[in-house]
Amino acid sequence: MNILLLGASGFIGKRLAAQLVQLGHVVQAVGRRDPALTGVRWVEADLACMTHENDWLPLLNGVDAVINCVGILLEPHAGAYATLHADMPCALFAACEARQVRRVIQLSAWGSDVDAETAYWRSKGKADADLLARDLDGVALRPSLVYGEEGDSSRGMRTLATLPVLVLPMARRARVQPIHVDDLVALMLALLAAAPAQRGIVDAVGPHSCSFADYLSILRQGMRAGAGWVLPLPDGLAYTVARLAAHVPGSLLTPDTLRMLAASAGPGPLADPLPCQQLLGRPLRHPTSFAAPELRAAAVMGWAEPMLRVMMALLWLWSALTGWWWPREQSLGWLHACGIPAAWAPAALAGACLLDISLAVLLVLHPRRWLWGAQALLVAFYSVSLSLGMPEWWLHPFGALSKNLPIVLLLIMMWRISEDKP
Repeated sequence: MNILLLGASGFIGKRLAAQLVQLGHVVQAVGRRDPALTGVRWVEADLACMTHENDWLPLLNGVDAVINCVGILLEPHAGAYATLHADMPCALFAACEARQVRRVIQLSAWGSDVDAETAYWRSKGKADADLLARDLDGVALRPSLVYGEEGDSSRGMRTLATLPVLVLPMARRARVQPIHVDDLVALMLALLAAAPAQRGIVDAVGPHSCSFADYLSILRQGMRAGAGWVLPLPDGLAYTVARLAAHVPGSLLTPDTLRMLAASAGPGPLADPLPCQQLLGRPLRHPTSFAAPELRAAAVMGWAEPMLRVMMALLWLWSALTGWWWPREQSLGWLHACGIPAAWAPAALAGACLLDISLAVLLVLHPRRWLWGAQALLVAFYSVSLSLGMPEWWLHPFGALSKNLPIVLLLIMMWRISEDKP
């Protein structure tokens, strides 16, 4: 088949594109960012600007099927949901109808409906309704939570799962029915190959429905992480926090996401997994098979690295402030004992304080991998200087110098295992 694929640069779209090419399909991907996938023909276009039927007609020549995997969980600006989830795909579906490209698969989301409570669900529901109202063999595939090792949301879930204590809204009431990304991709391939073509809505859910807290526990057990406690956050406080968090760029906690969690609350499963199993002709992957022990270290680093970065920034800031405001004669005396001439000591003290403050600022505002190594060198330099000038500090009962040994080792470890964020 000649397939037009939207969203090929995303988590699900990349997996699907690779599978389509492997099966011998001709894949033409459309979007702003080239996923650089082997065997995929790339057409550069701003999907947010392709909201009219005529925008799509030239791209549908010779196309046998269309798959739309475009989706954004967070709205970067007002109207983005409506544009990317509704206006753009509706224009595409109209073009498919005009060109008689009958087989169309729309990757939607569980809970989507034109009258849903959140803008995200309403925008997806509008596109689903438009597709199913047309003279097309259209399928709206509605997954709940999708798991995959490289998925951003899955990494976040594993990170949460390894926290020793976690306070979550609706932790025991909100339900999830996660499906593995491999099963989701297999479902899209099965729908593509189905004869006769299937129409309608397919709820793409996994075989196990559980509370959000239980899902985190399953991931924790899969990674063989230590025990953790998930405590519920009272609803009133949760919505107050969500309203504040909504102003933080990239925050997943918003009033809308809380409403989506509330909509999933209930005693039973979100949907029946049997139709998906019948489409695949095999059982769906159970969540107990998702996470593995080798993912534990990266999951812990997900929360440990930013927390350690903030803690080290506070340590350097406190070091600068106490160094400057400590009795001046005593501070200058320590510098002189370490070999700094008396005439240079005031400048050396000021320079050390400025250096400590600079490290604190860089750690918070411009974190980079090399900063861990720089901190290790600076702590080692301070330790050697004090050891030469005041070796008696090694015998200090509060570990004035001996504490630096594990700190240097920790900083070296972070330098070796951390990565620069893109």
